[in-house]
Amino acid sequence: MKLAPLIGIEAVAFLLIIAETVLFFDFVVPLGPIPHSLTDYTGLALLKLILIIALVALWFVVMVGLTRLYVRSRIATAPKPST
Repeated sequence: MKLAPLIGIEAVAFLLIIAETVLFFDFVVPLGPIPHSLTDYTGLALLKLILIIALVALWFVVMVGLTRLYVRSRIATAPKPST
């Protein structure tokens, strides 16, 4: 089962996409009514943008971390060349 770790990484990616979609639609989208002043509207838009960027950054951090962990484990178990 050499593909099991890669399948695990793909499964985690899929679960993160589902979880972040739920967080997006349950938390970021309904942050309140649309304000009618320009400064309040801009502040709300910037807050939502920051939250979206944070969700994307979380996904990339987890994926890069899992990929590095996988590569390190493959390098550690690779056969050493004989000289």
